[in-house]
Amino acid sequence: MMRSTIRASVPKRVARHWCPPMRFEPATSPRRQISMTSLIDVIFLLLLFFMLSSTFSRFADVELGTGGGSAAAASDATPAFVKLSDGRLSLNGSALPVEALGAELARQQSANGINQLILSVDETASSQQLVDVLLIARKLPGLSLQIVQ
Repeated sequence: MMRSTIRASVPKRVARHWCPPMRFEPATSPRRQISMTSLIDVIFLLLLFFMLSSTFSRFADVELGTGGGSAAAASDATPAFVKLSDGRLSLNGSALPVEALGAELARQQSANGINQLILSVDETASSQQLVDVLLIARKLPGLSLQIVQ
């Protein structure tokens, strides 16, 4: 309706190039929603990463005794000598597997009354062997430990 009234007032020569007036309407773009699927995937991956990279076991300290005991304490001590070398273990000169060391020390502790364990570690012995022997010695009550080279 308005267009026809405007065209009527415009001369024909000008009307050929005439364009209707532009309409300026506010852009109404649909609001995009954030996809939660990728966010959940990232959170799951982070959770999985932290679960796999953390440790649930506690590290325990292994107490080491030094060889500087007093003379009075050494006089009433009954020692046993354990030597560690490359994959081998000997108790008072006889070869022994590591698994049998605890039982043999307990037997000698009750039979001979040993209360001191002298542990000699060779440079070829592994640290795991030393830790194994220390853990076995820790389980025996009343047994003091000295480590010598």
